[in-house]
Amino acid sequence: MRTYHLLLLDNASGSPRRIEFRADSPDQVFQVARNERDGIHVELWESDRLLVRMSKDGAVWKLLPTSDFLASSTDLSEGLGGEDAGAMG
Repeated sequence: MRTYHLLLLDNASGSPRRIEFRADSPDQVFQVARNERDGIHVELWESDRLLVRMSKDGAVWKLLPTSDFLASSTDLSEGLGGEDAGAMG
């Protein structure tokens, strides 16, 4: 299993949340993020490599360009004091 993390940003919270999880493949991100509210923007990372950006619209996930990402993985981790804000797995 590999370790991935999500950065989640919605307009209501203002600051990104980080969720770390272990999975066999990155497509399991949908199981982790399935209960998030509509309009949330999500980045999926494996280590320091951005895999995908997407947003939720109802039951549909829309893929977004990866050139303009929310924050670097390192920047967010430092902002959280080096701890994960919702570790899973």
